[in-house]
Amino acid sequence: IATYGRGSVAGNGLGAYMTEGVSMEVAGGAQDGAAKTALGGTLAVLKGPNAVGRFVDGSVGKAFAYGAQRGRLFVQGGADARAAIRLSGAEVVFGGDLRGFAFEYMTGGTAVVMGDPGRWICSGMSGGRVFLLLDPARGRDEAELRSRFAKGAKVSLRAPDAAEAATCADLLGAYAAVVASSGQGAEAARVRALCADVAQAFRVVRPGADIVDQTVSTE
Repeated sequence: IATYGRGSVAGNGLGAYMTEGVSMEVAGGAQDGAAKTALGGTLAVLKGPNAVGRFVDGSVGKAFAYGAQRGRLFVQGGADARAAIRLSGAEVVFGGDLRGFAFEYMTGGTAVVMGDPGRWICSGMSGGRVFLLLDPARGRDEAELRSRFAKGAKVSLRAPDAAEAATCADLLGAYAAVVASSGQGAEAARVRALCADVAQAFRVVRPGADIVDQTVSTE
């Protein structure tokens, strides 16, 4: 068990190949490659209080959770490009915005995104599920979420069924508990409120028949 204090920014590869029984929490951020090929355990990268007590950052660098197979991975802030690519079984929650090309070649696992998922997502996705939060006030309705898929992404977007909603709510509840334990009660309460009606609040992306043809698909 490792805890990194206020304002900490962990270097590249934090939690790479972590296994069951490992638990790490960072109040600040982490650089590229965190949780790469995680094999179990829990990693939480949360916002940390600044000098005036305001919680800030909580972001991670490129390729967070690359090929992660097991474990629960929580990011309260944003994530740079190619988050959760080749995800193959781990459970991941992103509280902030992603920077594009997320969930490429995903084969398994579950991800929840409460911020903007970014452009060109789910290229080559063949398994798993990704829950995306609807946010019409910020323009993220179903049509806008569909526009984020990569060119040729063979995925479907729909309301979660009962089993999927239960899975999403369970993962959100675990994330909210970690956030609450860091002293962010109001934010935890906001997340828990989403659990009350996941089918209304989220849409789930699964491999399927829908093919989205966008102009740009790769960097």
